[in-house]
Amino acid sequence: MAITNSEVFIARRADEVWAAFGDFHGIQNWLPGLESVRSEGDTRFIGMGPGVEIAEALVSRDDAARALSYAVSADVLPTTKYITTCSVVDAEGGCTARMSADIEPDEIAPMIQGVYDNAVKALSDHFQ
Repeated sequence: MAITNSEVFIARRADEVWAAFGDFHGIQNWLPGLESVRSEGDTRFIGMGPGVEIAEALVSRDDAARALSYAVSADVLPTTKYITTCSVVDAEGGCTARMSADIEPDEIAPMIQGVYDNAVKALSDHFQ
């Protein structure tokens, strides 16, 4: 099992950042490059290109702690376990937004690390 961790400091109030980052079904509002996003209940489906769709099912959400977790399922990735956690914590002068993944097999982790590094950067850019 591998764990990735991506984080970024954002010079905004944590509640303001959580309003965007914690909007599970509103990911397209801050993350560019998604071909499509559709929702069915607690699952969102992200279109990444012709015939490529990733299903992400909300597992837990705690607005008081500003954290949520979701399970990722994608036929294009050979994973046996893929859980993502997103959170926002207060920091001096703003907040820190974090995305981490608990993923198997370990070989997938470097690719996911890069994806999440880009995602938290996009979130930061959204608030510039």
